[in-house]
Amino acid sequence: MRVSAPLEQSTRSVAADWVELQALLDESGTNEQKLIRSQSVQREPDHGELLTDIDSVPIDEEILEPENDILSERVYEELAYREKVLGELYPFVLSAEYGKWSLRRRAATSDAQEAAHSCYICCLLITAIHSELLPTKNDHEVFKSSATTMQIVSYLTAAEILGGRAYWFGFPRPDKSGMLTAIQTLVQAMGTGVAPDTRPTGLSAHAADGTVDIVAWRSFLDGQPASIVAYGQVASGSNWKSKPIKSFIDGHFLPWFVKSPSHKHIELLFVPILQHQELGESKKEDFRFVATEQARLRENDFGIVIDRLRLTELMASSKTNGRYETAEYAQHGATTLAWLEAAAAYASGTDTAAA
Repeated sequence: MRVSAPLEQSTRSVAADWVELQALLDESGTNEQKLIRSQSVQREPDHGELLTDIDSVPIDEEILEPENDILSERVYEELAYREKVLGELYPFVLSAEYGKWSLRRRAATSDAQEAAHSCYICCLLITAIHSELLPTKNDHEVFKSSATTMQIVSYLTAAEILGGRAYWFGFPRPDKSGMLTAIQTLVQAMGTGVAPDTRPTGLSAHAADGTVDIVAWRSFLDGQPASIVAYGQVASGSNWKSKPIKSFIDGHFLPWFVKSPSHKHIELLFVPILQHQELGESKKEDFRFVATEQARLRENDFGIVIDRLRLTELMASSKTNGRYETAEYAQHGATTLAWLEAAAAYASGTDTAAA
C-alpha cells in the first residue's frame, strides 16, 4: 500500500481521509487502533515492526497516550459528521463498540447510492494524490487524468444545482471546439444571450475557456432573458485558492458575448476536498463553529463552494433525474469508473505501471 500515514501536524480532515483510504483498500475495513499505531510509529521510529505489519500486533498500552486519545476523538467526530451529512450516500459505515470505533465500506443498494459512493471515492482519491497521503508524480497517468475526472464529476452534478442544464466549457472540451465556437454553442443551448460572429477585438486568439470550466442555467418556459445562470471553476489540486473565478470572469469570459446570457450570475467553485480540509484545532473555539464561519466568509471570495459532500449529494440526484443525455452520461460515468479503479490500484500498490 502506497498510502502514507497522516503527519503529526495533519488536520483532522486529512487524518479522516487516511482512515477512509484504509477502509477503501482493505476489505476488512479499518479501526481506531490502526490510526493510533500510525502516529506512534512516527513518534517512536524504533517501533519499526509497526510500519511493516501495522495490522497484526495488538495495540500496546504504552501508545495509549492522551494525545492519541485526542486525535482518535477528533477523527471519530469528523467521520461521524460526514456520515451524518450524507447518510446512506456516505460510502462507509462508522461503528462504535466498547469505546472503540471502526470504519468499513458500505454496500450500495440503489443506482443513486452507487453513483454517490463512486463520486465520493473519486474525490477522496483526487484529494489524496494532491496531498501528503498519496504523493504522486505529476507525470503519472493517475495524476495527469485526475483533473479530467474532477471536471467530469463537477459537470455531471452542475445541472442539479439549479435544476436545469449544464455545459462543459473548460478546455479541452469534449467536442474539441475553440473559444468562439464554444461561446456560440453555449448561447444556442441556453436560448439567451448573443454570441459574436468573430472574435471580439482585444481578446486573445489563444483563449481557452476564460477561466470558466462549467456553465449551469435554469431557463423558463417563456424563453425570455434573465435566466438563472451560474459559472463554475473546477480545482483538483491544493492551489484552489489562488484563482477565484470572481477575479477573472469580468475580464476574460463575459467580454466574449455581444450580450451576456444574464445581467447577474452565480459563481461556483468545485473542489474534491471538504471545505474545512485545512482547518486546524483551537483550544478556545469550537471546531464546527469556526468551520461554519469560514465557509460563510469563503463565499465572498469564491462564490458557492461545491465540495466533496455537496458533490456526493448532487451526484445521487443526477443519476436519477435525467438532466443529461443518456449516452453522454454513460460515457462520462465509464471514464470516471476507469480512473477510480486505476487510482485505487495505484494507492494499494497493485497496479502494473507504477511510477
